Amino acid sequence: MPNHEDQLRIALDGCDAALVKLERLCCEPGRSPRMAEIAAIIAEARELATDRAEDADDATQLLATLERAGGLIGALQVGCCTEARMPLYATVLDGLTTAQISVSRSVGLGH
Repeated sequence: MPNHEDQLRIALDGCDAALVKLERLCCEPGRSPRMAEIAAIIAEARELATDRAEDADDATQLLATLERAGGLIGALQVGCCTEARMPLYATVLDGLTTAQISVSRSVGLGH
């Protein structure tokens, strides 16, 4: 079974891949800047994950970053014009959730 760092990396990789597909398939150009913002936040999360020590304070900052990305992708999902892209939104949200659970468990915050 992958360790917490591997789980986090794999989850964020999946988020990135799904987000690229979402951006490519989107029919509304105005949404692309928001998708770029989400990509930047996921990159920030990746950086925080690389730099973080295994302590609750660093994990809290990383968790807040993941939540911020989740809020933005959720808003885009609700405003999406087609059901065809719902699996991609779900993939991003699932990846962010997996990352959150991995970070929480790595510092003993999980249930």
